[in-house]
Amino acid sequence: MTTPRVLLEDTYATYPHSNGYYDEGRRVALGRADGTEEIIGVRWDGEGGPEVLLSAEFFASESDQVVEPWTEDSPHRSVPWFDIALQAQTMVCARGGAVFQVELSAATPRPRVAYRVSEGWKLDGLTSVSADGRTALISESCEGDYRALLLDLAGGDTREILRHPWHANHFHVAPADESWVGYSHEGASTSVDDRMWAWHAQHAPSGRQVVDQRQISDTPGAAVAIGHERWKFHDVGAVVIAYGESPAGPRGVYETYVDGRAPRLVSPGDRDWHCGISRDGSAIIVDTTGSALARGRGWSDAGRASSIVMIDALTGRRRVLAETGFIAHPYHPHPSFVPDGTAVVFNHVEFDGDGDVRRRGAAVLQLD
Repeated sequence: MTTPRVLLEDTYATYPHSNGYYDEGRRVALGRADGTEEIIGVRWDGEGGPEVLLSAEFFASESDQVVEPWTEDSPHRSVPWFDIALQAQTMVCARGGAVFQVELSAATPRPRVAYRVSEGWKLDGLTSVSADGRTALISESCEGDYRALLLDLAGGDTREILRHPWHANHFHVAPADESWVGYSHEGASTSVDDRMWAWHAQHAPSGRQVVDQRQISDTPGAAVAIGHERWKFHDVGAVVIAYGESPAGPRGVYETYVDGRAPRLVSPGDRDWHCGISRDGSAIIVDTTGSALARGRGWSDAGRASSIVMIDALTGRRRVLAETGFIAHPYHPHPSFVPDGTAVVFNHVEFDGDGDVRRRGAAVLQLD
């Protein structure tokens, strides 16, 4: 196992189904979680200095809704999440009732408000952006209705594509084919039996369930509890976790598809938590609830330990890369591959002998 190198103290990498990389993959955007709201770009290889992409002052001055920043003493508070276009350098971030846009290719990136939420609606904190940086995918809720909107970032026009009477979130554009949108039925994983959904203007205009969680179960009548899906770069579908807490198996990492192919169990695992996938689809990265070396499954004897584990997507073979810890969001490990697949970035937490946090921050592991 390798010792991770912390990129910047008190920072976190963005949500697992978002992209935080830019500048041809050389830099990664990180959020601040030290009581301020700031998004900073750094070179993950250690070269060059940090640059402020979105400042706390701009968030405060342009947000219509008061959002209390995250602190370790009040982990129920939220942080800004963000997404960067895969083929452009456009970053979007939903916060305080507004969608912020930053063109990272500018000599001095200047954020602007691209959208403000309609009266009576609440903007979800997760947003997505198309590969060309022209369209944002956002979601809102109002009195039990949940809807997804496509936002023209240049003109500001929006188009509702989907609405459900249940909690729909985690919307993100499918990188392999952007005519597809992946999203989830939010709720407790052991009670929601239709977690994974997809939208397509022709093939699934009202949304379509992607995985029959009872069909893949080894226990008649019971559904496999899945979640934390990340749509793939090389094929239309997603990797998804069947949690250790699932009452039915098989548990572990699955590949899923929208073309009728059955879900494929890539690698069995009883402690898998979040997942990411390389751009070419050859490797999957997961973190775990408790050390991957511990007996048991799910949250049993998990403590605050987690492992970073790389999985060969063809054979399912696993390799533990590092051990880390975690505290409340945003300090779940949330690992992702850098674009060229030569390193992994994740949120790293170290504890002292008394169990207090000694060090925390986004970290990088160089792969052999």
